[in-house]
Amino acid sequence: MVLDELHKESPLSASELSERRGIPSPFIYRVLKKLEAAEILSIKRGAHGGYSIRKDCEDLTLYDVICAFENTFLVIECMKKQHDCSRNRGLGCCIHREFGRLQGVLRNEFMRSDLKALFSE
Repeated sequence: MVLDELHKESPLSASELSERRGIPSPFIYRVLKKLEAAEILSIKRGAHGGYSIRKDCEDLTLYDVICAFENTFLVIECMKKQHDCSRNRGLGCCIHREFGRLQGVLRNEFMRSDLKALFSE
């Protein structure tokens, strides 16, 4: 994981991260750009610059990282508010309700998992 490398040492350039993790440069740039846009990473330009984790890893969760790459955190398409499911009318679909419950459980678990705890394992 790129964030694990930056937790150990930073700042690191995209090329250093690419080399250390064996991830092709075009892909690493896309990953870094999304993490920067989500304000998880900061970038310092210049000779001694590179990417760094913006916040304390205790304040960042797996949910934050997932949301950097996904617009919505959904376990299934029918969980979208604008999705029109003919089975989810009136009392609602029992399957929809169960997916809603599972989605809440997953979101809570991902929000409970801070990066510092993951990196110390």
